[in-house]
Amino acid sequence: MATKKEIQAIISSLNNKKFHASCPECYGEFKLQDAGLFHLDDFTPEAEAVYKDMQEALKERRADLKDRKEKIPKKSEVGAKAVNLGFVLERIAPTLDGFTFDRNDCRSMFDPIDYVIFEGLNAKGKVGKIILVDIKTGGARLSSKQKKIRALVEDKKVEFKVY
Repeated sequence: MATKKEIQAIISSLNNKKFHASCPECYGEFKLQDAGLFHLDDFTPEAEAVYKDMQEALKERRADLKDRKEKIPKKSEVGAKAVNLGFVLERIAPTLDGFTFDRNDCRSMFDPIDYVIFEGLNAKGKVGKIILVDIKTGGARLSSKQKKIRALVEDKKVEFKVY
């Protein structure tokens, strides 16, 4: 194995203006003295600057990843609590003051749609309309299954069968 002095001598001779190389990507020719050759951690001043910049960038990236990693459980916990609260609110919605349907007209399903409302059943003894209701809290949106059900209702692809 070559000593540090021998390696420095080789690099020094390669940096001589007579040596050229070609880039494996673009095949362009360049002088080896312009390449900034170094061995292991015996950097040229330019390479030292690049190395320090890269180390700083890595340090910042590690800090960012650590911060993101710490936030993941909190985000998951908040999301889980919101989902659980949503499930509770779905079940008690008919008892809340802002619920616009007669609670005695409601029949719960909860999945994929929360309620089937038989409007007028309790007060008039006669159903005037059947309404499918899904309760959403916060920024919750319809699932893909629920969107398909809504589309079927809008396209009047709903039937009644007796078995």
